Amino acid sequence: MIEIRHEKLNIEKPYRCIVVSDIHSHLDRFKQLLKEARYTTQDYLIIDGDFVEKGTQAIETVHYLQYLQQKSPRVYVLLGNCEYALDALINDDGLCQEMLHYLRKIGKSGMIDQIVSRKHLDLKKEKPQILQKIVRESLQEELNYIASLPTSIETDDFLCIHAGIENKNDWQNAPLSSFIEKRDFQKVGHCLKKYVIVGHLPTSNFYQDQIKNDVLMDFDKKIISIDGGTGVKFISQLNALIIENDGKNLTFKNHFVQPLPIYRIKQDKFVENKENHKVSWPNFEIEILEKREEFSFCKVIHTNQMLWIKNEFIYLKNKHFYCLDDYIDHFITVHENEDVKVIGLYGKFAYIIKNKEIGWIESGYLEKI
Repeated sequence: MIEIRHEKLNIEKPYRCIVVSDIHSHLDRFKQLLKEARYTTQDYLIIDGDFVEKGTQAIETVHYLQYLQQKSPRVYVLLGNCEYALDALINDDGLCQEMLHYLRKIGKSGMIDQIVSRKHLDLKKEKPQILQKIVRESLQEELNYIASLPTSIETDDFLCIHAGIENKNDWQNAPLSSFIEKRDFQKVGHCLKKYVIVGHLPTSNFYQDQIKNDVLMDFDKKIISIDGGTGVKFISQLNALIIENDGKNLTFKNHFVQPLPIYRIKQDKFVENKENHKVSWPNFEIEILEKREEFSFCKVIHTNQMLWIKNEFIYLKNKHFYCLDDYIDHFITVHENEDVKVIGLYGKFAYIIKNKEIGWIESGYLEKI
């Protein structure tokens, strides 16, 4: 059974600590991040929840975190809402039908799906109760591990928790949902004198006119948000917050991995600066005002914002149109021989990242390296 557990950690200075959240079963990306961040067993490593689901390596990720903890007593793994939800779906007999629905509609490639595939289970033939029992027995070790995880880790310099805390002195006396599902933490803040480090909500959600997944540091509110959107956002990265304290100064750095193909610009293309427009969570419903070959002129229903959206990013559901995910109508100025990351090629245009600037260019200006 999952219970609230707040732990305190005494770290002697100097120290180096790496905090990563929302890995979401992207184990290869996580391993690359640790390599690039030059993680060693002399460092402290904190995984700030949501390491399962939304990727294809859920079971492998759990086992790798266990392996890291066996190698070093300085590795700490916290509970996130995805771990909690997964545990409930598998362990609560009353949720066997919901587990089946999750498996069919949401959790494809997740931990439950991995067991179904490995055991060649037929969702149409197996009764939900039997299916849930088989999954539970197959994942007993992993579920026991999840149930053992603390809710928070607190040091003299910072507190790590998945989603946030209540803005009150007795913040510990709150329901578990407040710690792992809170959505307004960035807005309401907290009353601690130390930094609170959270994941849960991708940092791109907090930018109104750009897509940006870097660690977001609010030094006034003492809140650091580190979820780079891996497994959730179409454009994402996996962030590492690197904390160092030499005994005199406390510093924070951000390192990230974003595995995208690199292309080279063949010739200069100047674009006149214009105001950017962004479609962002949760306001994805749109109205198409004018449709053209490549882009459609649209209105975002809940904000009345007007912008051109690439046709491939528009879909129809229940007679309503939606934008697939966070989207920006920005066009980028590029120069010959510059290298850019390519998010995708769509018709005559490419969605690219140039020095963290995200936007569009005509694909004819690109050549693959």
